[in-house]
Amino acid sequence: MPIAFDTTGLQQQDPTTWLNPATGDRIGLQYFDLVPDLPAPLEDLPRLRHDLAVIYGEAGCLIEAHTLLLGGVPTLFQVLKLPIPNQPSGQVFVASFTVPRAGSSAVLQTQAVEGGMTGMREAVLAARVGFDRWLMPHPYAPQLKGRLPFHAGDDPRYDPEFADHPLSRVRAWAHHVIRTGTIDPRFAALPPFPGPSGAPQAPPSHPTQSPAPGAHAAQNPAPPAHAAPEPPAPADHAVSDSAVPAAQADPHHAASPAHAAPEPPAPAAVPPGPEVGATITTVVPGIPIGGYLPLWIGEECTFWRMNDPDEVLGLLAHGALARTALAENRFRDLVALDESSSTVILLNRHRSDDGGIAAGVTGLTRVSGHEASQGLTQDTLVEAFYWVGRVSAAAAERGECVTVEPGKHEGGLQEPYVMLVVQDYEGQRVAVVQTAPAPPADLPMWEGKQSMSGPATPESLATGGILAMYAMDTWGVHPLHMCLTFGPVPRLVRE
Repeated sequence: MPIAFDTTGLQQQDPTTWLNPATGDRIGLQYFDLVPDLPAPLEDLPRLRHDLAVIYGEAGCLIEAHTLLLGGVPTLFQVLKLPIPNQPSGQVFVASFTVPRAGSSAVLQTQAVEGGMTGMREAVLAARVGFDRWLMPHPYAPQLKGRLPFHAGDDPRYDPEFADHPLSRVRAWAHHVIRTGTIDPRFAALPPFPGPSGAPQAPPSHPTQSPAPGAHAAQNPAPPAHAAPEPPAPADHAVSDSAVPAAQADPHHAASPAHAAPEPPAPAAVPPGPEVGATITTVVPGIPIGGYLPLWIGEECTFWRMNDPDEVLGLLAHGALARTALAENRFRDLVALDESSSTVILLNRHRSDDGGIAAGVTGLTRVSGHEASQGLTQDTLVEAFYWVGRVSAAAAERGECVTVEPGKHEGGLQEPYVMLVVQDYEGQRVAVVQTAPAPPADLPMWEGKQSMSGPATPESLATGGILAMYAMDTWGVHPLHMCLTFGPVPRLVRE
């Protein structure tokens, strides 16, 4: 291969692919016996950056692109982000080195996939930078409206603070390659890449050397195959073999056991459900944290471990369940509990076509408050309130706001609370987070402000949940004693 790089600590998967076992990040090395499909010569960096930004804007966002010398040979270095296909959140970050010559090219790249809690870098930095300064025009193509936004949080100055973030990891790997990578002298001696000729190229003679569909960037706005990969297929875990980009996969091994589709999981046991004559109690759910669900039975807060958290989280707080009114225009979700069978019935807000009202039945296990509290860690708390941010985004789509408040609150709005609202302002959708009482000046993210606002983006809406978490921490109320209340969107004062 034309490029040599330091593989210390990496596990070689095949002749062109390596895995970092500590992070799950993948490195691929490819040689293309084709005229490079870059849209401009390396010497015309402004045009090259502009065209690549437009091309990648169809699929994600080009974060940065530079020309540099790798082993003394002119090289294109790029960093980009792409959404994980078929997943509601999470991104793939790719750093690549493309060494183009007149009739061929070599590409060395790494990719890191967000896993677990996604969006935390953006959530923390959006509040610090300010929502009004978060989204930025793309520096290479200011009029571009890409699939993913260009924002302040991808700036490399924040990498040391978020060293484990996949963007920080791919940049750190790239910096090491710049210092240590070498180029085969025979490849370096080939005639340099003069730039695109615009003439059609003959198809390659070998399928493993062919670019991905849409490789000719000037003719089809898709990522150039010689520049970076398509996003990987989603996986059950962010770090897995299925995260290898298509450009690195070996088609001859597609049917091997390592690449075969997993066996479908065995069907989950169906909870027994209430028996005939059982006593069913309607209860108000709190905020699920760490696999535990608080249920308010009257004024008593009880705690239950969820047998199937995904089923509960898929319906809870999404406007699908029955509701109880606290006051005019203030509502909470309502579910039905059968303590004798330890099951909860998720009641539809509206009857189905056949007249049914049950959205599902799921099993619970009652636990002590001590056990539920043991499940509350910094990670599970952040995950829970990041979920609150996503719930507020879903509420905004149906014209509602979300209030985070103690479960014992009844009647009208009262302190303490955090309200998450999306409203129209001068023709734009604006996310507003307002809290009372005013947080102390030294509280992280809030810094003494009583409300914050900015463009309504997935990042800013997720940040609203994290802002609620920090505000709540000053109220002296346990997180498991919090509830979500829904209502129409009010007009809030923007700071």
